Amino acid sequence: MKKLFLISSNAGATEFYFNKNDIEKVYKNHGKEDEIIVYETKYKTHLEKIVNDFIKLDYKDKIIILLGGDGSLNEVANLCYGHDIALGLIPTGTGNDFAKNFDYKNFKIEDTFNINIKPIDLIKINDKYCVNITSLGFDTEVLLRAYQYLEKDKTLGKRAYIKAVREQVFHLTYNNLSMDLVLADDSKISFKDEFLISAICNGSYYGSGFNPAPAAKIDDGIINIVLAKKFPKLALPSLILKYKKGKHQSSKYLSELKVKSGTIKSDKEFLANIDGEIFKDKKINFEVVPKAINWAYFYK
Repeated sequence: MKKLFLISSNAGATEFYFNKNDIEKVYKNHGKEDEIIVYETKYKTHLEKIVNDFIKLDYKDKIIILLGGDGSLNEVANLCYGHDIALGLIPTGTGNDFAKNFDYKNFKIEDTFNINIKPIDLIKINDKYCVNITSLGFDTEVLLRAYQYLEKDKTLGKRAYIKAVREQVFHLTYNNLSMDLVLADDSKISFKDEFLISAICNGSYYGSGFNPAPAAKIDDGIINIVLAKKFPKLALPSLILKYKKGKHQSSKYLSELKVKSGTIKSDKEFLANIDGEIFKDKKINFEVVPKAINWAYFYK
């Protein structure tokens, strides 16, 4: 077995911080230094080069343990897809939303000594793969505003998202969308409406702790799609609080469907994001890819 500890230089403020020396010292103290390779990314395309070089190495069992956030995780997962390699995560990003699907309480580097490998799903979004959540509408506009705040002041960390939500509630825009969905039972439905939020979920959390799909599981072969239609502005503050806590299921303004695939399209270009990476398009084709990559679960 060979483990690559990949430290992303793009990661933001976090509750965890480990550098190359920290990791190498722990493994050396336990006589396990031969099990690992540790790299820190140095330039824009360095992560891709490190991962591709590691994939080519001739070891029976290979594991990449990423120290990074959701954006870096998405990049590594897309590189690993289709290869016999496992992927694990130590959350060192700003939001760390995908990490909320796991227990990192009292985490330490020694926890990476013991690993269980189990497959998890991905969502194919057009020609790219999503690990956590793809969404369009209000939440992506909030994300864009949060990134703008972070560019000016990186010390804001997660507070940038809260600040962005407070700002964006005064600038609500709705997308006129047509949806064709294949449900979990293989039946098909089509509809058209104005939507504030459309979240295509593999995991449960996004937007630095918002919980749109608390029932979502990353290994059930199902996508949870959460939709918010147009509703009175007076209902928004209460709904946002419920949405953040995952207590919105009873709301008449939101609905959740379990699907396998679908198409979302509009006559106008809309703003969307895949695991926090923002893009614009008029059409999204998506489908679940069951057991797409092997995930490295740490245990004590």
